[in-house]
Amino acid sequence: MVSLKRFRHSGPSFSDLVPYAGLVDNGVILLKDGSLLAGWYFAGPDSESSTDAERNEVSRQINAILSRLGSGWMLQVEAARIPTTDYPAESACHFPDAVTRAIDAERRAHFERDRGHFESRHALILTWQPPEPRRSAMTRYVYSDAPSRSASHADTALNSFRTSIREIEQYLANVVSIRRMVTQEVEERSGYRVARYDELFQFIRFCITGENHPIRLPEIPMYLDWLVTAELQHGLTPTIESRYLGVVAIDGLPAESWPGILNTLDQMPLTYRWSSRFVFLDAEEARAKLERTRKKWQQKVRPFFDQLFQTQSRSVDQDAMMMVAETEDAIAEASSQLVTYGYYTSVVVIFDEVQLRLQEKCEAVRRLIQAEGFGARVETLNATDAFLGSLPGVSYANIREPLVNTRNLADLIPLNSVWSGNPVAPCPFYPTGSPPLMQVASGSSPFRLNLHVDDVGHTLVFGPTGSGKSTLLALIAAQFRRYMNAQVFAFDKGRSMLPLTSAIGGDHYEIGGDPSGEGEGSRLAFCPLGELTSESDRAWAAEWIEILVALQGVTITSDHRNAISRQIGLLAASRGRSLSDFVSGVQIREIKDALYHYTVDGPMGQLLDAEQDGLALGAFQCFEVEELMNMGERNLVPVLTYLFRRVEKRLTGAPSLIILDEAWLMLGHSVFRNKIREWLKVLRKANCAVVLATQSISDAERSGIIDVLKESCPTKICLPNGAAREPGTREFYERIGFNSRQIEIVANALPKHEYYMTSPDGRRLFDMALGPVALSFVGASGKDDLKRIHALFREHGSDWPVHWLQQRGIADAEARLSAA
Repeated sequence: MVSLKRFRHSGPSFSDLVPYAGLVDNGVILLKDGSLLAGWYFAGPDSESSTDAERNEVSRQINAILSRLGSGWMLQVEAARIPTTDYPAESACHFPDAVTRAIDAERRAHFERDRGHFESRHALILTWQPPEPRRSAMTRYVYSDAPSRSASHADTALNSFRTSIREIEQYLANVVSIRRMVTQEVEERSGYRVARYDELFQFIRFCITGENHPIRLPEIPMYLDWLVTAELQHGLTPTIESRYLGVVAIDGLPAESWPGILNTLDQMPLTYRWSSRFVFLDAEEARAKLERTRKKWQQKVRPFFDQLFQTQSRSVDQDAMMMVAETEDAIAEASSQLVTYGYYTSVVVIFDEVQLRLQEKCEAVRRLIQAEGFGARVETLNATDAFLGSLPGVSYANIREPLVNTRNLADLIPLNSVWSGNPVAPCPFYPTGSPPLMQVASGSSPFRLNLHVDDVGHTLVFGPTGSGKSTLLALIAAQFRRYMNAQVFAFDKGRSMLPLTSAIGGDHYEIGGDPSGEGEGSRLAFCPLGELTSESDRAWAAEWIEILVALQGVTITSDHRNAISRQIGLLAASRGRSLSDFVSGVQIREIKDALYHYTVDGPMGQLLDAEQDGLALGAFQCFEVEELMNMGERNLVPVLTYLFRRVEKRLTGAPSLIILDEAWLMLGHSVFRNKIREWLKVLRKANCAVVLATQSISDAERSGIIDVLKESCPTKICLPNGAAREPGTREFYERIGFNSRQIEIVANALPKHEYYMTSPDGRRLFDMALGPVALSFVGASGKDDLKRIHALFREHGSDWPVHWLQQRGIADAEARLSAA
């Protein structure tokens, strides 16, 4: 015989301690006591960018929502601080050149070398225990119709729960960004079976073990307590799955609270889960409990014998009198139903493989909580009970006695969060799962920068001279190359993008440059009428000729338009399509005289009157327009209008980026204002983002399209500006939606290091933390640097980047570029 007694242990297991029974609806779990549980992920506003008034308003709205709940309801707000090491993998990027690959490799190494990066994820869990059937039987017959009376108690409870959480979700969506935890169905490779995964159940498993991975549900999703089971060993320091468990409990509250009073707890550089639980009470039940508390304090005001014999032997207890007054105020608040009272329990759960390291982390959290005016202790004998009380849906373990109202609760729970950005590119035109544009390690919380908000990537960049604007634009252009078939068209001023463009093999054109100067300005000539095959080409060419004629002071009449259109049609059927060919064929003298300035005999003929076009647009184009800007409106408008046309024809759906540096020079002219207005409205359909950068705030205001800039550019990046507080400048920031706190952030930010980004998805001050390789190509725009680069290019040709890096003190330059 074999002794099997030792294998038949029937004592309680971990599954007996958790309440999860089965999945009864999409994202709804039934608990063993009949309660129903649902969950959401949410993200609140950035507390650093919010004013006191905004934080108070959020707290007020949360209190108004929660005060609708009563007995039977329980709220749990979870803030999980988890490590972040997911810099975009090399396999997910498609950098076509060694330099941009080397820049990204340097950023990846910097990010992964500094392992103190954490981000917060917030979840909200609602649990409701339906009233017992015998208590609601009369209600069913008095207030229900015949079909409702025939429905089972389970169906009635589930429908009531669905209605309630839908209403709560709609209210919360007006305050925070919220997403329901739902069940997902994934078709397996075999093609005939479907696997189901529930986000809520995955989160429950994460709360228990600290491991976040999908869990496949059985075909009949019942007995879920066995799926979340873990190996628990009780003790002064319990262990879960061979990892030590520490619980820091908040056991004392300050005399008053304010919104975000515990925000620092949500920013610590370590891994933990902060659980805040609130068990609601009805107004009548809360008043009864508060009344008992009032009577206890009332008895302490005067000694027992003084109360018995109606004497006054000594002074009254002033502290007891104050507590009586506070309790009476609480009773009045409960009666007003403007707030709801309940039991509040808050703990911080920490896991670690090393017990000594766990104790150090727990002590650090305890000291931080105490520094904020709260009482805190590291649980020992009560550690297991405190851990169980932090699990979603557990309402019976580790109940704290003092009652707290929802107004204080809204101040205590972690509603505000540091925005970490979208982990994938949000543009729906990009392949699914595309990496973010760039990832920066700014403090303990990383930031993933994306220009897009849904399918709109238009961006405004404001900043004074010398604040790092050109460096930011060049880095954006370099990092944008990570997307397959990406195109970048940059209109530069000051040659700040010359090092990057030359290093990656792009085309750098210095429009209107001195023939003796560097670059390709002397060799570049345009033939704007070269393409007349389609109706749209001919219509554009006619409009372009009209602009040239009007710039010479000629008033365009119908005869002029007819003559221009007739000649364009004739030119389309001929071999010669230069501007001189057009002038020789047009019949109206005024048009001939007006176009003389742009023909080969005039001053602009070297640019606009070529037999064949010298512009061959590649994947990375940079147009240096500083010299062109100095030529005046009559010369600037025709050239830029033609360049814009050529760029538009290249937008065929591939990821594209148009960068307009010093855009205030273009906003000052009506032709360009209309073109920019058109681009901001239609280019998103062509998968193209426009980045408008300017240092002149006043010119942006005078442009007349500031409303279009504000509405069509959801993403705004502001560089440090010490004058942001001053009258005139401050009003501009207010008009684009900044509050006083955001203006202070812009005014106090560190020039050339920090940048402040706002979008409908969030707000964040970040530091790009550029390394030496990146700075060599995106931050080297001084005159001396450009001279050295030109000298190296003449001496070494396309291999000049290696020698450039060596001159800047990077010893392994060749290895970095060859590895990339």
